[in-house]
Amino acid sequence: MPSLVYCITQPAPAVDIAAGVCDASVHSREMLGLRVYWSEIADLQACLGDAESLKKAALQCHQVLRTILLTTTPIPFRFPTLLENEDAIQQHLASELELYRDAMARLVNTVQYEIVASWSDEEEADLATPVSGREYLKRRQEATNRIAAVESKLKTVTADSVREWRDRQERKMHRWFALVPRENRERFVASLRGAGASEGVRLRLSGPWPPSEFVTPRGEHG
Repeated sequence: MPSLVYCITQPAPAVDIAAGVCDASVHSREMLGLRVYWSEIADLQACLGDAESLKKAALQCHQVLRTILLTTTPIPFRFPTLLENEDAIQQHLASELELYRDAMARLVNTVQYEIVASWSDEEEADLATPVSGREYLKRRQEATNRIAAVESKLKTVTADSVREWRDRQERKMHRWFALVPRENRERFVASLRGAGASEGVRLRLSGPWPPSEFVTPRGEHG
């Protein structure tokens, strides 16, 4: 029966989870020095066959990961990772064992927070209207400067609570990901709340999440 794999954790006692994707039972087993969580999906078409079903399944997968995160740090698989059976899960782990063990060692007892920045003037801008090369370069430099200013502020106010930062530019927003030791969660959030607002910038904080952005070592994103 096809298996939808959620994550790996340290080989600690299993986290009890009532149900997973498509209300299937969540199985757990120690393999190759790691603990793996998965569900067996009896009917893939019914579970993942259309956009609405896929969206519901993704939310259920997310809930499984959040439940595990309450107890230990999960290293998530990309959703949906489907393997043929339990033996195939072990073979997949064996093929990437060095990566998974390294990730587990680096990320143990951490969580991830996400900060999304958007700018009021960009939200209202018509990006489809052509602009001159000079105007384009001017806008690009302005965007670079204000992203750098926000990043500097974030890193300054949370310097004593964040282990590592990563970021990603999107069309009208910028995302930062903070890797935070579990014991620093309250201090991290309090530092951000006490930093004050920045003019023209809207910041949205979410988390804690599994540290999925930090699984691949820096510089090795493909």
